[in-house]
This record gives sequence, C-alpha cells and structure tokens, in this order.
Amino acid sequence: MKHRKFKKESRKNQKYHMKPVSYRVYRLDYNEKSRFLLFCGLSYLFISYLFYHSIILSLVSSCLSYPCLGFYAAYLGDKRRRELKEQFRDLLYSVSASFATGRQMPEALKEAEQNMRLIYQENSMIVLELADMVKRLNEYRESEEEILRDFAERACIEDVTNFVDVYLTCRQTGGDLVKVISKASDMIMDKIAIEREISTITSQKRFEAKILTAIPFIILCFLQAASPDYLAPMYDSPQGRILMTMALAGIAAAYVISMKMTKIDI
Repeated sequence: MKHRKFKKESRKNQKYHMKPVSYRVYRLDYNEKSRFLLFCGLSYLFISYLFYHSIILSLVSSCLSYPCLGFYAAYLGDKRRRELKEQFRDLLYSVSASFATGRQMPEALKEAEQNMRLIYQENSMIVLELADMVKRLNEYRESEEEILRDFAERACIEDVTNFVDVYLTCRQTGGDLVKVISKASDMIMDKIAIEREISTITSQKRFEAKILTAIPFIILCFLQAASPDYLAPMYDSPQGRILMTMALAGIAAAYVISMKMTKIDI
C-alpha cells in the first residue's frame, strides 16, 4: 500500500513538474491557435462584409487572421508575465519574512514554496518555479545564485531582475543581507502595488476605448437593417468604397493608439 501511494504521489509531482520556461516568448498550442483563428477569421469575415458587401473580399480578408497569431502570442505572453509578477510579489513577502527570522536564501526558497502552495494552485507558475528551484538545490546541488540568475533571465521582468541583482551584489560585497533584502523587497512591492493601481485606473479607459470602437459597427448594422438604400452608394461606387476603407482604417488606428496609450510596460 505504501509503495502504491508513493507511486501515485510521484505521478502527481511529475504531472505538475515544469521544465524551465522562457517567459520572453509565448508559444501557442494547437487549441489556442485553433480558437484564435476561428474567432479572428469570423470577425474579419463579418467586418469585411459589413464594410464592402463582397463575399470574395470577405473570404480573402479572413485569411489575414493567420498573420495576427504573432500579436495574439505577444498578448498572452504579456498577460502571463503580469500574472507571474503578481505572484512574485507574494514570494517577496515570504522571502523577506524568512530573512527577518535569520534564514538564508535556500531555506527561504523552501519555506516560500510551502507558503505559495497555500495561496496558489499546484500548477501555478510561481509554485512550479519554486518547486524546480528547490529540486535543483537539493538534488542537483546548484547554488542559489545560479538558480536566481536563471530565473531572472527567463522571467524577463524588471522587478525580478532588480531583486536578483540586489541579492547577488549584496552577497558579493558582503553587505547586510537582512536589511538590504528587506529594503529592496519593500521598494519592489510598493512599485508593484502602484502599478496595479495604475492598471486598475487605465483598465476603465481601455474598456471605454473598446466600446467607442464598437459603436461605428453597431451604427452601420442598424443603418443596413433599417434603411439599406441609404448606404447603397457607399457599396456601389468607387468613391464610396474609398470612404468606407478610410473609415475602417480610422477606426483601427484609433483603437491601436488608445490601447498603446493605456498600456503599462512591465
């Protein structure tokens, strides 16, 4: 019975064990690609037919969804790094508390793994990263400096890099680790908290920008349903198609500019 229980727990640990992941690039899996291509293709098909009333042009424009996979992967990668950054803030709490009680970094990472398992799920990024760090410390006998440097390079997050640089510099110069780590952690956590408040404020503006972008499409659908003859010159003449193209380009440009204005770099 004990042997079976041990094998069951080993399978569970292998299931959630994570190979080193680079957060710099997000690689879409098959399901993510399929869902995006289906949604984006149908959206392009609808928008093209709404503005041009041409089935051929609509089918051709739906093929443009494939080049957009790169933008979608970048969006998911940015979202993943933001989630990791929020989880890293809780890790700083744990590490700072461990140093305050006289622990060193290896013991602080082991305690942080246990604490993060109480907060997050087993397959969350910070839990998997800490589990991998503890395994490398215990089984492969790697130094905490090498492990932290590798994590900072893969995370591609400024706050993670700053914390690791402070720790490594303090270890090399022989500074007061407890005081330096506590001060650095407080500053980084305050920075993350301020960025979260700014993100909350700008999220409302992004939502308003999305609503404003959708309004022209709603008006266009309403006019075509209520009075199709009113818009007939826009589809039957070259001048009308040029105006519709300019309108569509203006809507797309306004949306892109509004998203860039409200974007916060991490």
